[in-house]
Amino acid sequence: MPRPSSRRSPRELEAAFRARLVELGATLLEPVWLGANVPHLVRCAAGHECRPRPGNVRDGDGICRACAGKAWDVLYVVTDDLDMVKFGITSGDPHPRLRAHERDGLDQVVRLFTCLPDGAAYEIERNILSALQDAREKPVRGREYFPARVLPLVLDLIDHHPTIRAARP
Repeated sequence: MPRPSSRRSPRELEAAFRARLVELGATLLEPVWLGANVPHLVRCAAGHECRPRPGNVRDGDGICRACAGKAWDVLYVVTDDLDMVKFGITSGDPHPRLRAHERDGLDQVVRLFTCLPDGAAYEIERNILSALQDAREKPVRGREYFPARVLPLVLDLIDHHPTIRAARP
């Protein structure tokens, strides 16, 4: 009987990921194995370059957001009563996601951009996470919930991103 995935060796995880990509008609473009929870550059069967996490693929998620209809064309920033800030991306209509955050107490929408060009929301989110890591800021919950003190940095990165600047009059 195979070991549970959480107890597999890195070699076993890599082999399973590579085998699953072959099953899906995808090609691994990453030159080295980066680990089960790190995004890897892949070309899906339809020719899209994407960055799935091997662990997510193992758990049944697809490999390509474009093929799954996940455009990630929305970027948002919400806060509670200024104790916490949450930024994120979603696809299409942002209101279901914003309502979920509102139920969680994050009821103030600070920024909301919809219909962003392909890849822009994802790129901005990655930029924010990198800058916060460089600033040694740690999430207070999950990966995108931070103390309110980071809000000025988050907004500066968003407001000065070339895609956002070009979209403003």
